[in-house]
Amino acid sequence: MHSNIGFRAKPIPKSIIDKTKNELLDKNIRKIDIYCHSSADEDTINSAKVFYNWLTKNGKDVKICVPQAEVEKLYFPSKEYKLKGSDRVIPDKSIVLDFNSKERLSSQYCDLFKNNLPQNVIGYDHHTPSNILNGDFYVDDSAKSCCSVLTRFFEGVGEKLSQKDKKNLYCGMVSDYKKSGLVTFNKSEKGYNLIKTDKLLNDKNSLEVFNKLDKSLGNKDKQEIYTHLDPLARLTIDEKQLQKKLYSELEVSRNGKMAYVVIPTNDKLWKKVGMDTPTTSEILKDLRVQVSTNSQKVKMLSDEQKQKMKNVDTVIAFYQKDNEYRMSIHSKSNSALKLIDYIKENINPDLIAGGHADRAGGKVDSLKEDDVNNFINSFIKASDIL
Repeated sequence: MHSNIGFRAKPIPKSIIDKTKNELLDKNIRKIDIYCHSSADEDTINSAKVFYNWLTKNGKDVKICVPQAEVEKLYFPSKEYKLKGSDRVIPDKSIVLDFNSKERLSSQYCDLFKNNLPQNVIGYDHHTPSNILNGDFYVDDSAKSCCSVLTRFFEGVGEKLSQKDKKNLYCGMVSDYKKSGLVTFNKSEKGYNLIKTDKLLNDKNSLEVFNKLDKSLGNKDKQEIYTHLDPLARLTIDEKQLQKKLYSELEVSRNGKMAYVVIPTNDKLWKKVGMDTPTTSEILKDLRVQVSTNSQKVKMLSDEQKQKMKNVDTVIAFYQKDNEYRMSIHSKSNSALKLIDYIKENINPDLIAGGHADRAGGKVDSLKEDDVNNFINSFIKASDIL
């Protein structure tokens, strides 16, 4: 069962909130698991934290399903939350936050999730449903972060959020808004200034829910979050070397519309910096956003590269994560899902990928040379055709 109810970051209908509240706070419900998506980011982990705090305050035994290694550099004080480790006890209810597709389920918890009955799974998300998990999901694919959806949820619950939870929601929201180009930062001697872009100013609902949280926090709290969300300001020597290397190795598709960088499997520098970490994720994201938005203003590109990339509007990074090979896309022309759909329909129907029109991700569960090359080439071929 899968309910896709679009409330577009507007106040959530009372019937939806009451249904979730009644199911989770029922006196017979004791154990609850909260699932974050694989390669956990600020939006999924901060959504989980706020739900965790609400449920534990109401006497529930809650655990978060996210690998310890994935939260070490996120806005996440591990000592305050219980993570699901080797415990494989099936809970009374499971909550899925910031994803709804099977490909985003962490491999560490796949078998555990399969043992859940669909009627015991509740989800809140903002991604277009694809290869959906079984459960009762409420999806607003026009919202720009799961934390913005949950801000509306807790607004509807009618319980006053603590300052800590307001900071949690704000962190997740700003992180995803930054990814989508709704906000940017300027740094000065006095700290960070958050800038609302035209994209946010023209999105009434995203702006409204952002302003609610923004006005509820003091400058000190916001500066703490902005600083945390800017790992590029504190790169190590090796991370700076990686960043420079990635820009220098950017390639361009034959039609000139897509740029891409390939980090080979077992790349020594990629391994040295820890492979897929919050910092390297930010490095890759910053590259994708800058080059897809306006390659001609990217300082780390040579004049020759800028000439080749003058028509680029979509950028893909290919990289290894543990025993998987992944890709992440940013597209100014909203072509991310078009590429994915074309590949599924014409090249590889088993492609594991999904996301938003302007940004998406995917993977192949293999590091074999042929599998990796076929994965990469499918996107290059699709870009040349579309």
